[in-house]
Amino acid sequence: MPRLILGVVLARCHTHCSGHTCAMMSWAISFREAGWEVWITEHLSTKELTPDPDRPGTTMQENFWRETVKEFGFEGRECLIIDEQSPDLKAMQAFAQGAELFLNFSGQFHGLHLVGPVKRKGYLDVDPAFTQIWAEACGVDMNFAGHDLHFTVGLNLNGTTARLPHAGIQWIPVPPPMPAHYWRQRLAESASTVNADNAWTTVGHWYGYKDLVWDEKIYGGKRDSFLTFTDLPRRVSAKFGIATDLLAEWGGEDYQNFAAAGWKISPSKDVCHDIASYLHFIASSRGEIGIAKGGYLLSQCGWISDRSLVYLAFGRPVLLQNTGWPEVLPSTEGMLPFHDLESGVAAIQSIESNYEHHRQAARALVEKWMSPQVVANTIAHAAGL
Repeated sequence: MPRLILGVVLARCHTHCSGHTCAMMSWAISFREAGWEVWITEHLSTKELTPDPDRPGTTMQENFWRETVKEFGFEGRECLIIDEQSPDLKAMQAFAQGAELFLNFSGQFHGLHLVGPVKRKGYLDVDPAFTQIWAEACGVDMNFAGHDLHFTVGLNLNGTTARLPHAGIQWIPVPPPMPAHYWRQRLAESASTVNADNAWTTVGHWYGYKDLVWDEKIYGGKRDSFLTFTDLPRRVSAKFGIATDLLAEWGGEDYQNFAAAGWKISPSKDVCHDIASYLHFIASSRGEIGIAKGGYLLSQCGWISDRSLVYLAFGRPVLLQNTGWPEVLPSTEGMLPFHDLESGVAAIQSIESNYEHHRQAARALVEKWMSPQVVANTIAHAAGL
């Protein structure tokens, strides 16, 4: 049985972060379901810790870590490192003696010398285009050094239509995994009052990080992409909703315009409060209106959202802006591409005209292309296993 250590980002994102937690744990669960022995680890510094006001003498990050590893069945196979100390460090290093691979999410694990003698160390880029431009155009140290392999969820990053630098790295595309059966079971066991009212929805930050410039072009965030679709509810006989941090009390123009156009805007902190709420919001949606960051669109890197895979797993069709992913994946049923408002309207009408067929196709697509075994085999092959 192959062994894997995942350098995850969990405790660092401990508040209203269930979408992120779901994405991160999908990797760990998928390798476990594919027959690997899996440990998870995270590396924080003391200065990142926040006292927990509800539990004096403890920190929010450490409490979240303990609760999460217990919730997902990784107790005894985890190691939270603060600075360079952890009571579980020696146990992890012993496990590493026979481990084939350490996989580092976005290079966020600093201190590879702490991991132990794994055979190979892999970097996993989950923000394609931005990762490469930050490194090449902005001079940001993305922690590429020390890794033997560099994976990316940019499925078309090496394609002829892609427009982005490679930062001197040979990137290996790999789809994000989706343990569909696991999340469907969790949904069946959960109870939540968060409901999407059978609307076409999505979940995400409104602003995110700043725009980047490369090759005299602007690789933007998500806000400008959202604005393109302000009038969508006026064009289609369907309900639309966004769970985001664009709050009503801000009283801003974006909120007012979207609300006036017919979008239901829900606070993302309610939807992402816990795993049950997040899963129930997606499962009670009619489908996803997947609006992508401008940088993904311009680069044609082939990014697909880990969130979209949850929609697909629950048999909810996905409309995902064309980031180059149709160059690699099927794009005629279950998950359809669109570019602008007109093509978005056409795609929704196409799905609504044969909705049940697209529901079935959504589940079939994710189970064929992003199953735990498929993704684990892709990485194992690249690692020479």
